[in-house]
Amino acid sequence: MLALFDEVKVLKDYLLGVEVGLDTNARKNRSGGIFEGMVQRKVRRICHSHYRIVENDPEFSLYPLISRRIGRAKTHDVVIYSDVHPIGVIECNFYNVTGSKPISIAESYIEMHRVARERGIEFIWVTDGPAWRSMKESLLRAMEQLEWILNFRMVDLIRRIL
Repeated sequence: MLALFDEVKVLKDYLLGVEVGLDTNARKNRSGGIFEGMVQRKVRRICHSHYRIVENDPEFSLYPLISRRIGRAKTHDVVIYSDVHPIGVIECNFYNVTGSKPISIAESYIEMHRVARERGIEFIWVTDGPAWRSMKESLLRAMEQLEWILNFRMVDLIRRIL
């Protein structure tokens, strides 16, 4: 801690920098959260009469099966149940800018798809955003491995997929 104070010349500037950094991170996934909510509402609207829809269900997750991390399991954006059995898992991502994140997500979803299929569950990735225009190759690679990659306009197909 003392080493930090030796390096910081103007405490106010340092604190302002931390505040700005935190604010940038707060805004970073705002469009992703909005997109997730839009997909969840649309899925609920098209599937609610036939299935039970649970958003961010803490009771069911495939993540522990593909990750060695210990702790609270990550939840899926949407889990679709027929009676008490999960039959579909939906993950939503919106990308404004290119980078390594969409590529690593696509790779992890290939493994998620495999694990879901072994359990008789449909894995559906709903992704959209202008970044994909510049990352077509990564998206095409994922499309070769995943059965269901949809954009927002295609979400209505989920009812037929199930």
